[in-house]
Order: sequence, then structure tokens, then C-alpha cells
Amino acid sequence: MLRTEALLVVCLASFGFAQTSPLTITSAASMATDLAAASLATATGSGLAAQTAKAATTPWPTSLGGASVQVTDSGGMTRFAGLLFVSAAQINFQVPPDTALGIATVIVNSGSATQTAHVNIRPSSPALFRINDLGVAAATAVRFAIPTGIQSPVPVFQCVDTPASCRLVPIDPGVDSPVYISLYGTGIQGRSSIDGVRVTVGKVDVKLTYAGPQGQFPGLDQVNIPLVLTLRGAGEVEVTVTVDGVASNAVRIAIQ
Repeated sequence: MLRTEALLVVCLASFGFAQTSPLTITSAASMATDLAAASLATATGSGLAAQTAKAATTPWPTSLGGASVQVTDSGGMTRFAGLLFVSAAQINFQVPPDTALGIATVIVNSGSATQTAHVNIRPSSPALFRINDLGVAAATAVRFAIPTGIQSPVPVFQCVDTPASCRLVPIDPGVDSPVYISLYGTGIQGRSSIDGVRVTVGKVDVKLTYAGPQGQFPGLDQVNIPLVLTLRGAGEVEVTVTVDGVASNAVRIAIQ
């Protein structure tokens, strides 16, 4: 089972954004153009950075590969964004956590030129990471043995080499050894409350056990759900997370 760090690196590197111009800003996990404060975002375009570089530590640096990103919110406050990855065609960054709601201006400085785009900041803008264009969920799972409480990892997908080769592994929900799945996304932690979050697996609404910051990587969110027995035999299904009425993109898991 991949570690969360590896999942994040794979997702940011393999999402498959087109190299477009002028500057475009979206969620790092989907093509959503509305963002949330503290969420992970992607800038795409050309001439965004003089070199390719990846952040080695957290908190995310505000200068990387000679590039920087500034966000000026609707209240006129300007803050530097934390940078995860920069290249000429793509920059992954974290929207500053205190960014006010409303229209914000994003300025990308490559060291030799600046480019500007505008984004709408919402309280939440849920988006789920996927491994590849097949929609394979960037997720991990564990099985709990009852009554010992021993946890063992359960594969959600398997890969041959590249992210494109990743395929879903059907998960056995178990009976006396329940499985819990962790979905990874962004734009979720600004939820009004845990009751404002709904997870739909196939056609079944599943009561979640956690929805909030992943804790290790700034901007990365985690949603934990039990694999309920009513889903047995469902096969490949789509999973969405709805936060305060705003639905995420769909990702896929497989259930025996």
C-alpha cells in the first residue's frame, strides 16, 4: 500500500493537465475553478518557472525554482502561497489559509515575468485526488480484526510501473473484520461541521467517521468511511464527497 506522501506525489504529477496559455487556476485534485482557503491548487500555462523543482520539506516554501505565487484576496490582503512543485507549464501551490471569501487575484512570478488570473474563494470546494484518468481513487484502506483490534493494510489499487498502469483491486468488506477507507482530497477542511459532509458510494450514502486535514501535508484533506456490508458485490463504483451542498468530482473503488 502506498504511503500518503507517495499518493500525493503521484496525484500531483500525473493528473494530466493540459499545458495551456494564458494562466489558468484550478483545484489540484480536479478541474474545479472555485477554490477554498488552505486548499491545494494548480496553475497551468507557459513560462511559469525557469526550472523544475519539488518542495523537499513542509511547511511548503514560498519560493521554489525561482518562482513565487502571491494571492490577493477580496479584502485587499496579499499573501505568498506555499509551493509544492514548479515547472514551466505547471505550479502546484496551497491557497493561503487566511484568504478571505470572494474573488482573489493570483500572481505567478517566474523571476523574469509575472502572470495574473482570478479565482473565486468559497468556504469549501471539495475535490478528490485520483491516480489516473481512469478515476482510480487515491485512497488507502485498513482492515480491523475483531476483537484484537489489529490493523492490516488492504490494497485499493495496484500499479505495474506508471500511474496510467494502476488498476482497482476489489475489496472484501468482511463481516467480523470491517474495512475502513481513507479518501484524500482538498478543499474539505472548511466544512461547517462533520454533519455537513456526505459521502456517496455508488448509490449508498455512507456515514463517515472523519473529514478534515490529513495532518501531515498542509492543504491535504482526508475523509474516512467504513465499507458497509450493504455494498457487498457492488463491483466498481463511484465515490463522491459533498460538503455543505457542494459536490466533489467522482473517483472509483472496487468492492467484492
